[in-house]
Amino acid sequence: MNKYKIAFIGWNPFQFIHIKLLASKIPGSVFILEKRRDHLNDFTKEILTNQEVPVVVWETGKIKELDGVFDVIVCQTMFLHLPLFEKTKIVMLQYGYAKEPHNYGTWRALADLCLVYGSYPEKKLSTYAPSKAVGNPRLQLWYDEDFHLIAKNKYIHSTDDGLLTVLYMPTWGELSSIDEYIGAVLGLSERYNVLVKLHHNTDLLEDGRLEKIETDRIHFFGANDDALELLSISDIVISDYSGAIFDAIHCEKPVVLLDKNENEILEEAKIDTHSLEFNRRDELGYRVARPSDLIDGIKYIEENYDYIVGEKKAIKSELYEYSENSVEKCIEAINSLISGDIVRNQMQSYIHDSVKELYQLKRQYNILKKSKNGR
Repeated sequence: MNKYKIAFIGWNPFQFIHIKLLASKIPGSVFILEKRRDHLNDFTKEILTNQEVPVVVWETGKIKELDGVFDVIVCQTMFLHLPLFEKTKIVMLQYGYAKEPHNYGTWRALADLCLVYGSYPEKKLSTYAPSKAVGNPRLQLWYDEDFHLIAKNKYIHSTDDGLLTVLYMPTWGELSSIDEYIGAVLGLSERYNVLVKLHHNTDLLEDGRLEKIETDRIHFFGANDDALELLSISDIVISDYSGAIFDAIHCEKPVVLLDKNENEILEEAKIDTHSLEFNRRDELGYRVARPSDLIDGIKYIEENYDYIVGEKKAIKSELYEYSENSVEKCIEAINSLISGDIVRNQMQSYIHDSVKELYQLKRQYNILKKSKNGR
């Protein structure tokens, strides 16, 4: 792969952390930091000066200029002007399982290849584009003993070895449980180590919510902190409708699920009755309907820990393949795309062309609308 130019693209620290291991194994690859507004300030110096994966800051309005500069661009979500790319191959790397209306939306048809975690998303996305189950390359580190030792030493002062550690990982936006449950989470600190890892969008876009968790009773972590490291030092995970649920299942950490009103949940465009975190909720974790019930949920898991971990292994196998060699599988698939062994089939080509045309028409409409409003 040395003779090919490979780039990864993203706009927030989570996206860099997610691809770091994979990108570090592809010689010469870079991370294009799509400069949106002032989010550059949200990246640590450690990321911006990373030696394994060089970071190139690029103005979002000039993204189209990258078409043809790289043989392949790997993205996790849509980036500006993606539908206009003609020369560079587009690989979409799955970044999570939650919120299926977005994750399995028609925008995936713009990919030349979708790299996904397991058979479940492979079946869904193969409607739109060539798809390969390759596991989650980020989670390959979970099978490295040194990774766990480093995580333990890094957070040695954040936990008391005599207590179980509970990690709260809520989603963001209207689906988040923070407003309703944060008091109950804080209450757990009387008998457990409590860590709070906010969704990166909460950290970057929802400043008002940060004020609700300013306390010295828990340890708070944000967008630049590595959730996998925090999972390593934790025993139990609390979440709501976040993709963190599935990371916890992969890492064999029992999950407490904080429920919200189902009618309100389904009003959100990000989730529907097909979404795993709604449709198969009882399989994923122990459900809690009210803040006052949270402590009982934690106690139940504490008392039935081994049974609950064993119970989730079936769904783990369904959702994740190639866990220990995912990076190798990703690189193999990208090589197959470059060599021409992976191409769209007839129906994928039809859908791709239609989606691309719709995006271009929408862009022309927005330009025209902006022009008229400017008069």
